[in-house]
Amino acid sequence: MSKLSPLFLLLAACGPALAENTTELMMPDGSKDMYVGVAFTTRTAVAEGETRAVILRPLLQVQWSNGVFVSASGVLGMNVSETVGVEYGPQIFASNSRNPADSWRLRGTHAISGTPDAGGFFNYYLGYATRLTSNLMYDTSAHGFRGYVGVQKTLYEPAPHHTVTLSAGASLASDPVMRELYEVRTAAGGARDYRPSAGVMAVSAGVNWNWALSSKWLINSSVTGTRLGSGPAGAPFVERRNFITWSSGLAYRF
Repeated sequence: MSKLSPLFLLLAACGPALAENTTELMMPDGSKDMYVGVAFTTRTAVAEGETRAVILRPLLQVQWSNGVFVSASGVLGMNVSETVGVEYGPQIFASNSRNPADSWRLRGTHAISGTPDAGGFFNYYLGYATRLTSNLMYDTSAHGFRGYVGVQKTLYEPAPHHTVTLSAGASLASDPVMRELYEVRTAAGGARDYRPSAGVMAVSAGVNWNWALSSKWLINSSVTGTRLGSGPAGAPFVERRNFITWSSGLAYRF
């Protein structure tokens, strides 16, 4: 949580009121719910090539009437667009740290500082419930750029009290980012020299499902399948190119 505290301090400084008509808002995950809760989730430590155990993490998805939004995935941003069907603005991304001494499998890799990353996003709607999504951020640890392009499609009430959002996209990275994450050097104790270049970090597809138990409570669940790009997949410490992560939890809607 210490890595996220600057985001929440900035959020508190904004002090906006909640929008009266929340049905007109599209949250970062594609849903139209604003909620807070807890969930059980799996996370794959891609930079380490291993799957972590199931953990408990917060659920948070909020957008205010002035365009500021925040999510528990470590994203804080603001939609400054006044054009219907277009969203854009600045974003701050929480960043994880890594020390090669954390695991024997990380020998020869680079240390990564957990400083926040800054950038922006641009979303374009293809109709009421479908949008193209993109973001670009500057990685303050690697001193390079990474980005994402994708598409989201929201299915409103395929069954009573259910909302489903489908998504697919690709993550891209420049040379400095790719090398900080996946380069291995024998001179630093690695198994073999490996030096990836800029390209696709991963492609993914997922589904987010909200089940409204009442006007205030909902179950939020998601499943995402990911395939690493050739650069990350070729790293000596990465064992799996394909993996699935999931999350399910209870949240309070407001």
